[in-house]
Amino acid sequence: MSRIIAIANQKGGVGKTTTSINLGVGLSRAGKKVCLVDLDPQGNATQGLGYNPDEQDITIATIMEKIISKDFNITQEFGVLHHEEGIDLIPSSIDLSLMEMKLLSVYIGREKILNTYLEMIYHLYDYIIIDCKPSLDIITLNALTAADGVLIPVQAQYYSAKGLEQLLGTISQVVTEGLNSSLAVDGILFTLANNRTNNYKQITDIVKNTYGHSIHIFSSTIPRAVTAEEAPAAGMSIYQYDPTGTVSKAYNDFTCEFMILEEGV
Repeated sequence: MSRIIAIANQKGGVGKTTTSINLGVGLSRAGKKVCLVDLDPQGNATQGLGYNPDEQDITIATIMEKIISKDFNITQEFGVLHHEEGIDLIPSSIDLSLMEMKLLSVYIGREKILNTYLEMIYHLYDYIIIDCKPSLDIITLNALTAADGVLIPVQAQYYSAKGLEQLLGTISQVVTEGLNSSLAVDGILFTLANNRTNNYKQITDIVKNTYGHSIHIFSSTIPRAVTAEEAPAAGMSIYQYDPTGTVSKAYNDFTCEFMILEEGV
């Protein structure tokens, strides 16, 4: 059964792209067919897998433009990059920043442009992971409309945790307004964690007490480490960059926990 997972948090700097890449590669290492969709005009996931966003002839913006213009002559391989670590990538570039205005000019179905494309490739993958931009605009709304589930990376800091309420409100609105009535929150993942500080314990306790009764909170946490920042700069997942490090182990543990939650395996 294919699953589309949007990784979202309107707060930047919470390890969202790092999680998108390493969950994707982790699932691929577990034998799953995975496509990562970079839905951020900054192209961080594209860069994090070693590609230059400015050198891509076809990006997710190109594909969405075709859908808007009702040009459905898109092959399954159109724009897909095959990464050496086993996952496919639909890259992004700054061109995606122009897409918001184009989407706002679409009178009917502006929230479902991405979904129309993903329905074309859905059957090819076990997981399609969408790395969302750090804002709750029409681009991110397209991701939420297309997704089966949302994974929320949260840094254990006050403002990051505070932003949860707004994101969860948007998700609820997507469901209640009928844009995606089956959308669910798959869980909250603590990232950039330093569990030796009092602040970490206070914030994680607040999140658990506030949301833990209704939302899965992953027991796996991702520690802060220099290697996690160096890996995307080298165009690699943490598994390839630092295979025996603490972050690699943490993402492996998280991927296993994620698969148990999704598949019961």
